[in-house]
Parts: sequence; C-alpha cells; structure tokens
Amino acid sequence: MLRWGILGTARINSEVISALRISINAELLAVASRSATRAKEYAFTWGVPRAYGSYSALLADPDIDVVYNSLPNSLHALWTAEAASNRKHVLCEKPLATSLREVDQIIAAADRFGVVIAEAFMYLHHPLATRLRSLVNHGELGELRMIRGAFSFRIKSQRDIRLDPALGGGSLLDSGCYPVGLARFLIGADPAEVFGWYDLGDTGVDRAFAGQLRFPAHH
Repeated sequence: MLRWGILGTARINSEVISALRISINAELLAVASRSATRAKEYAFTWGVPRAYGSYSALLADPDIDVVYNSLPNSLHALWTAEAASNRKHVLCEKPLATSLREVDQIIAAADRFGVVIAEAFMYLHHPLATRLRSLVNHGELGELRMIRGAFSFRIKSQRDIRLDPALGGGSLLDSGCYPVGLARFLIGADPAEVFGWYDLGDTGVDRAFAGQLRFPAHH
C-alpha cells in the first residue's frame, strides 16, 4: 500500500483523488497548503485524514511514501527535489520543470536519494497511446513522415496563473508540451533541430507558440 500526500489544492487534484479512491494499492493520507486554514478546509471537503499548513511539514511526515505535486509550474522543480531529499517518490504535474538546469537537479536528486520521479503526462500511459505507438512501429499506418499537433483554448480571466511569468506561465509550458511529448513518444527519439516562434502577451508570457521539430533521418 502506497500512502500519498498532495502538495497544493489545485483543481486538477480532483482527478488524482478520484483515482486514488478506487486504487487497491494507494491511500490518500495528507494534503498541504501554504495556509493551515485552507489545508484543513480542503481536507474536510475531500475526506483527507491529515492537513498541513506548509509543504515542508507534509514532506516531513514519515508515513507518506509518494507525493503528488500540483503546485504552479515555477514551484515544480523546487518541491519535487525537496520531496526527493525527504525520500518521497513524486508524481509531478507537467511541466516537470521550467529549465534544463532544473531537470538536471531533479534527476540528480532522484539518483541520490533512490526515489522515482515521474511527470504526470497521463495520456502517454494510456492503452490507446501504447496501441498507437505499436501501429506506428510496425508500419501498419505506413511510413511516418510528419506529425501535426495543436492544443489551444481561450483564457477568460487575466488573473489566470498561466499568464503569470513568475509562476512559469505561457502556452508552450502549459499546453504546447502535449503535442511535443506525443511526437517524441511516437517517434522514439529526440529532435535534431528545433525552431519556434511565439506571440508575446501583455504579461510577458507566450500567449501563442508555433514550432517545428526535425527528427533524425533514420527515425
């Protein structure tokens, strides 16, 4: 039985909590927020046994095996590495980090403390995605020559954290990572060249982004 703790009270938590409720080998044990009051209210609403008024307090709980990190993008690397240093496994919301340096730090922490850190790209672990990659690998769809992908939606509130550069906002990190991730998943390789263009919004984040990835010829 894996005992889980959740960092943050984001809306996406409801999806993970629902899955934990029906899992035969997982138990949701605790939730943490920057506010003790908020943590207690959230714990009461969702029936979570323990509530912590700081992320550090949850990570110090020796009964927790795995942490789900649903904090804003800018806090993913910091608290994922911190969880690893407390010997907690981590399921971190995408994007795992906002820079290559942060990714290297997370990998180093996972290796040092012997924990598993996974990025929460759910669809890459779905049976449909596995089947699609099998079709591609076996040539059942013909020769793979090009992949086109798009992910877009409208943001209605100017207070949305996706528009805040200090919180790691922007279209590429929030939604563009999906088609990029799927392309790498299907091709099974990293691109040899990358080109990108963006439209910078008033708040300083890319509100639109378009890119091209060229993969090695043998892929």
